[in-house]
Formats: sequence, C-alpha cells, structure tokens
Amino acid sequence: MSRVCGIVAEYNPFHNGHKHHISMAREVSGADDVVVVMSGNFVQRGEPAIVDKFVRTRMALLGGADMVLELPVGFSTASAETFSSGAVYILGKTGMVTDLCFGAETPNLQDLQVIVRHLVNESESFKTTLKANLNQGVSFPKARAAALKEILPQSESVINSPNNILSIEYLKALEKFGFDIKPHPVGRKGVNHHDTAPAGKFASATALRKEILVGKLQNISDFIPQSSIDLLDGEPFNQIDNFSAVFHYNVQGNPLEKHAENHYKISDVITAAKTKNITHTALKRLVLNVVLGIKSPQTPQYIRVLGFRRDKSFLVSELQRKATLPVITNLKNAPLNLIADELQATHLYWLALRPQGTHPRNELSAQMIII
Repeated sequence: MSRVCGIVAEYNPFHNGHKHHISMAREVSGADDVVVVMSGNFVQRGEPAIVDKFVRTRMALLGGADMVLELPVGFSTASAETFSSGAVYILGKTGMVTDLCFGAETPNLQDLQVIVRHLVNESESFKTTLKANLNQGVSFPKARAAALKEILPQSESVINSPNNILSIEYLKALEKFGFDIKPHPVGRKGVNHHDTAPAGKFASATALRKEILVGKLQNISDFIPQSSIDLLDGEPFNQIDNFSAVFHYNVQGNPLEKHAENHYKISDVITAAKTKNITHTALKRLVLNVVLGIKSPQTPQYIRVLGFRRDKSFLVSELQRKATLPVITNLKNAPLNLIADELQATHLYWLALRPQGTHPRNELSAQMIII
C-alpha cells in the first residue's frame, strides 16, 4: 500500500518554511502523496485568516501539497487540544493517511512521547499541582507546564514552545483515537513560530503578516514562493478589527461586555481585558466565539475537500471509497445541518471586508481548487 502523509496547517500565508516542511514530510515518511488539513477562513490564534481559504488552498497546491481538506471552523478557532484533535480525527477518518508529519522545536519523538504519557495518564500529584496553580490565577498553559515540570523536570524546555505544544496534542490525539498513523516530528527551518526577524530565506508567518497588512509585499518576496506572492497581490487582507461592529452587536452577556463599553476596536478590548490568568490568544478566541457564535462538536462530522492537484485526482476517489465520514466536494449537495457553521463563518468573513469595496464570495457556489 502506498503511503500518504498528513499535515496540519494554516498557511497564513504559505511561505518557504511551509514548502520545506512538505518536502521533509515526503522524505521522512517515504510517502508518495501529501494531504493537508488546513484551517478555513478563521485560524487557531483567534483571528481571520489574512486571505481566504481558497487562495491559501491554491498556495498549498502550488507549493507541493497534493490535496487540501478543510478543518471546520469550530475546531480551527479552538484551543490547541481541540484544534489538534479535530485535525487528527479528519486525517484518521480518511482511511488512507498512513503518516503524520509536524514541525517541532524539539523534533525528538521519544522526548515528546514521554510528556504525552504523563499528560494522558495524569498522576494525582500532577492533578493537585495543576489545580493549585490554576487557583492562583495562572493561565492554563503555564499552570500545566509548571505541574509537569515538578514530575518531569526535563519537560520545561519542551512544553513552552508553540510547535512543541501542538506536537504533543497531535500525539495525544493519535493515542486517544487509536489511529494507525506513524508520527514524524521535524525541526523548524530557520526561525521559530513568533520570531519577527528573518533567517536566510525563512521568516515566520507572524512577521510576514505584519508586512502584508501594511502593503509591503516587496519586503517579503525572499521568504514566500513567487506563486504565493502572485496570489496575494490584489487580494483583500482581513484582520480581527474588521469584525468590531459584529462583535459589539453580539457581546451582550459575555464577560467581555464591560470592556466593550469603553473600547470599540476589538484589539483595544483585548488589551483592556488581558490578565495574568488568560493568554492573549485565548482572549482572541473568546472574541471569535462572540463574533461567530460557534461551538464545536466532540469530533468533526464530515471531510470537505478544498482542492487537489489534477495529476493526483485519484486521491479524491480513494477518499470517497475509504473515508468513514461523509465526504463533501460540493456544498450544494451537503446537508445544511453539517455545513451551517461554515456558511455563517464565510458570510461574516466577507462581510467584514465589504468596507474595502470587496465583493463577497458565495460559499455555496465556490468550486474546488484544481491545478
């Protein structure tokens, strides 16, 4: 049986590091094909994607991916645990993914698995320390890291890094669902997740978004494939403050309401609401919950194909034959109860761009990207 390697990504936007990761995924897994589960129009850091999912799907396919599946919005905007669990569940339910390749600051599978075992099988001392830390007003990620450090001192340098955190959650999900998928952590190339300074031909997505949002595409041409630059040129760029009006309309009864009374822009509300026991990203996800009004189910209910390479069209046939969830290639044929959240999220995504004179794209009439 041929090997198919899965990747979980946001490609916000797709850059040289992502292209390198796809290449490494093929190399370390020996896979012939790479299938990506990608966040849709909203991402895990609690923001709208800078460009819409079909533009980013095209970027991924031109950058080396063979097929792109959508991570539903209820999972793409959730905590690291729910985000990872949803993505791994989709990959497992394809019935054809044999491997999972993910970036990590500590690309040592054994080191990561030791931590996973302690988190999956929580000791009483771990639970007690975690609860005590939370009661002191410490954020959950910091409280968990401190509790783990007490029983596993070597974990401190591992669990506080963004990609290591996701790596651990991917491994937890594989164990939870019992999928026969082989994990492959690989080291990040050049820069770390939130670095603002580039290294060689690599720059973080955080740094690249800053340049894109101020219209300086010429400043990022060394760090993004030309195909991605071409797709970004002329596209409207979305950001969280574009949703301020919708946020204020829906914020009544939410813990953020008192901060919204004195601030209009979402970014200012978040700054006012920040405390030591909640992370900046968690606050942004809380804002998105107000804006979108979406609660994720326990597991994804379908697999949606956003695009594929024409020479790999057999992957769609294989998916339809082997998947143990409904496969959606055309939303017009999908049950409304399955796709209602996605339709609403896409409508709001484009509504936020209307002041820029952007014509909204209809989710129901959107075609899969085939290159």
